[in-house]
Amino acid sequence: MSDFEREERAFRAALARAADGFEPRELAIPGAAEESGPADVSDTSDGQETAEEKAPARRKAPWILAAAAAVLAVVGLGGVIANLQPTGSSDESTAASDNAGVEDSSGEAPKALSEQNEAAPEGTYDQRGRDDLGAPAEGKRWAVRYDIAFQVPAEWADATAPALPECIAEPGDQWDTVPRTPYVANITNRPVPAIACNETRDRDFPAEFGKVPFALWQPYVLIQKREKDDTFETGSWEHEGWLLTRVQVEDAYATILTGPGDDDVNGDIKASLQTTPEDPFGCETASPLAEGDPVRPPTEPTSSPLEGDAPDSIAICEYEPSSASLTGSREITGADASGLVEAIRDAPARSGPNSPQNCAKGQPVTAYVILRIFRDGKPGDVYVNYENCTDHGFYDGITVHELTSPACRPVFADDPVTIYSAKYDVAKVCLS
Repeated sequence: MSDFEREERAFRAALARAADGFEPRELAIPGAAEESGPADVSDTSDGQETAEEKAPARRKAPWILAAAAAVLAVVGLGGVIANLQPTGSSDESTAASDNAGVEDSSGEAPKALSEQNEAAPEGTYDQRGRDDLGAPAEGKRWAVRYDIAFQVPAEWADATAPALPECIAEPGDQWDTVPRTPYVANITNRPVPAIACNETRDRDFPAEFGKVPFALWQPYVLIQKREKDDTFETGSWEHEGWLLTRVQVEDAYATILTGPGDDDVNGDIKASLQTTPEDPFGCETASPLAEGDPVRPPTEPTSSPLEGDAPDSIAICEYEPSSASLTGSREITGADASGLVEAIRDAPARSGPNSPQNCAKGQPVTAYVILRIFRDGKPGDVYVNYENCTDHGFYDGITVHELTSPACRPVFADDPVTIYSAKYDVAKVCLS
């Protein structure tokens, strides 16, 4: 057994032990001024992982990566705890073989869909100046990532793509976090461990399809924005009846994978791609705060959106300041909406829970949530700050309310609005 194999085996054993008995504790980092921070790793469907170094962040305490299930502990710079727990297993498998990909490349820069003068498909709009998306086609739903809207079959879920597909040796192993149903990929800002593995012995399919084992393929849509040295080849590729399509939409790229016999689904999704200033729930797709630390409404309203009659609906809108755009959203109505407003009102009128001793000043916020509370068609915004170590809470422009479990957990209860990293004090109250 080589030294590398022994180290890898010891590392995997440490992961398992840490998952069973992890107790958060203060990390003693030599030199309080030491700068560290994980690279922002983007998972690309064509198998090319890219990393853009963010501005160094000073960290003096462990971070907890969000997980509804158990987590595997991967301690690195800054004490990152990475959620790589499998979400399930599958007994299904299919045989893979090599098929030549069909490339759509002319050597010229690909045109954005908005420049291609294609007719708008059923269920979409092409009238200038309209801000709404209109009704989706029968059996479809709208999904929005950044400012890109598209229609997928209504049963497709929102889910997170696997962070390290090249580490999956077989279905159901510890690195297998591949969704088990067709899905729209979440946009994540999660840190991932820099594990050196390349379990790609069975990846005998075109490289454009990525590194997920063929037996685990699921139809999906992935929206990506170019960063630094990213390159995205547009075109279509086929393998064993599976169709992969990648097109440019303004400054983003949409990758669509569909299974055998579903070429029409692939084409329908592609035809529905368009930009939009607002999602179906009422979230603005452009971030109201390109930079926000702390995150709070820029102007003081005349009255709190938490006061008044029961809300008609609440749009839960998650943003990342780095791209200044929407990364995920969902809507709650009825008793769920009323209960959330009441829980925020009942929370103590103060910021918290905070742990200022665990962060140096000036750490950037990488994600935040705006609750758009609708009454009679008019929204009132409550900003939710849950990152870093201070100024946590619900800000309505007049009062700040502490993050409590009854108020915070409903915000992050379902995809695609999720917490991928949070300090321990926030994780305790916001994650179920």
